[in-house]
Amino acid sequence: MDVGEFIGLAGVPVIVGLVEVGKLWVKDSRWYPLMALACGVGLNVGAALILGRPVPEGILTGVVAGLAASGLYSGVRAGLASGA
Repeated sequence: MDVGEFIGLAGVPVIVGLVEVGKLWVKDSRWYPLMALACGVGLNVGAALILGRPVPEGILTGVVAGLAASGLYSGVRAGLASGA
């Protein structure tokens, strides 16, 4: 894992925060994973362009970060619902 991938995956909490903000406008929970995926790809493609990294690498890292953020959100939500 190089620095570019580490920076991309370190943005997972930022993606979770952006989805939380997006919930103010989007009430249908079926869109939340897609919002996380879009935020992940957007942020990581932007970071790839700024850092001079290949854009396909930014897309792939963004997909992984978006899916990780979606899983982190659902895991925390499930934990809170169960009273853990």
